[in-house]
This record gives sequence, C-alpha cells and structure tokens, in this order.
Amino acid sequence: MSCVTVWFVKLLKPMESMKSKIIQAGTSDRIAQVFEIRTEVFVHEQKCLPSEEFDELDAQAIHYLLLENDKPVATGRFRKTDKGVKIERIATLKDFRAKGYASLLIEHIIQEAKAAYPLNSYFYLHAQVDVMPLYKHLGFKPFGETFIEADIVHQAMEATFN
Repeated sequence: MSCVTVWFVKLLKPMESMKSKIIQAGTSDRIAQVFEIRTEVFVHEQKCLPSEEFDELDAQAIHYLLLENDKPVATGRFRKTDKGVKIERIATLKDFRAKGYASLLIEHIIQEAKAAYPLNSYFYLHAQVDVMPLYKHLGFKPFGETFIEADIVHQAMEATFN
C-alpha cells in the first residue's frame, strides 16, 4: 500500500498543468520578446534572412505572445488589409511545440481581430506547406498555387469567420 502511495505522490507532480496565457505585446519589452522568438524560429532554425523576417509591417501589426508559466514561448501577429485580416508570423519555440499552443494563439488572434474589426469576416494567411494541417484544422482552406517565400514553400489559405 505504501508503494502505491509513493507512486501516486510522485505521479502528481509531473501531471501538474502548465499555466498558459496570451497577451498583447504592447510594450517595447514585449515586442523584444516577440522578436526573440521569431529570430530563434525563423532566422536560426529556418535560415530566413533577418531582412525578410522583420519588415515595416511590424509597426502596423498587432502582436501577441503566448506565455507558459510567464515565459514567452509562442508569438503571432495580425493586421488589417484591403482584403481582410491577415494572420502572420506564427512561431513557437522548439521545446514548446506539439502542446497546442499555435492553435490557441491563432484562435485568440481570430477572436481579437473579430472584436477589433466586427464587420470583417475574411481571414487569410501564407502557411508553410508543412504546417497546413494546423490551419486546415482551424477552418482555413488553401487557394491558388504554392509559392516560395523566404526560400520556403508556402500556400495561401483563407477562412470566413462570422
């Protein structure tokens, strides 16, 4: 019996849930954290040029951070365009992938964009082909031909959310 009790007590600690939250990156310190994640994922891992990753649209976009136990681990942005709302620069640090954080972040961005632009229902993005299943799961559908962006094959995807 004590063996079962010890096992149970030891099992509880690893099963404790991580606390995650999503915040708007509204300060220069938070934007610096956004850029750190994007640098790690896009520049270091995927070998994108910094000049392609960081653009003048950063100043127009609304940026978000997903925090796990107060540590920034994922980011994304959106901006309003003539077509609708474009979701961009979704990135999760390698050690924090496969936890559903990208889905949570994208769903949050969609809700925030809907609140900011209530007359807009059209959303679109440029998905790296490898992560298209994530976006399909969230309701996005491919359109047009694949194309190269930052030396990576992408597919335009769109969705309507009312």
